[in-house]
Amino acid sequence: MHDKRPNSNETKLARYDKTWNECWNLGNGLLPVSRAQTINVMALDQAGAQTVLQAAKESAQQRNAPSAIAVVDPAGDLLAFQRMDGVRPASADLAIEKARTAARLQRSTAEIEDNINQGRTAFVTAGILVLRGGIPIRVNGAVVGAVGVAGLSKEIDAEIANTAAEALSPYRRQLSVGDGVTVRVGLSARKMMRS
Repeated sequence: MHDKRPNSNETKLARYDKTWNECWNLGNGLLPVSRAQTINVMALDQAGAQTVLQAAKESAQQRNAPSAIAVVDPAGDLLAFQRMDGVRPASADLAIEKARTAARLQRSTAEIEDNINQGRTAFVTAGILVLRGGIPIRVNGAVVGAVGVAGLSKEIDAEIANTAAEALSPYRRQLSVGDGVTVRVGLSARKMMRS
């Protein structure tokens, strides 16, 4: 009959390995992970991006305001873009950056511009575009993307972007997954807390 208990050297070695790994992980900014959980994230799909783009284009045409229009996902990655005839070449980059800023900060670029005008100048050094015309697109309170518009003036840009951002609004029609939004499933790690 064999004794299945580890000898004292094996126990010390296992304890040393565990302690060394914990110290290495903590020293590199990592914490032991207890378990992974899935999360659902809604994001614009191509159909939703095209719906927003079309709404912006129609709004710009009604105002006789040729514009560059960009639609991005929540991370700020470009999903759809159109540069209407008669738009300045620089407007293309401005529209994309307005949309990216609105998506990543989950607020309108008008709000950020107002903050700067009221003395919150830290935004100036953040490397983001702070001109009116970028609006987050929300579905059921969640940011699913953003639209950026650059054309005649910042006021008209903001009006067009607001109209486009409301194109998927559940107040205008009942919206569900598949009506311009998809659900992405990702992993988030829950970190183990030490006492």
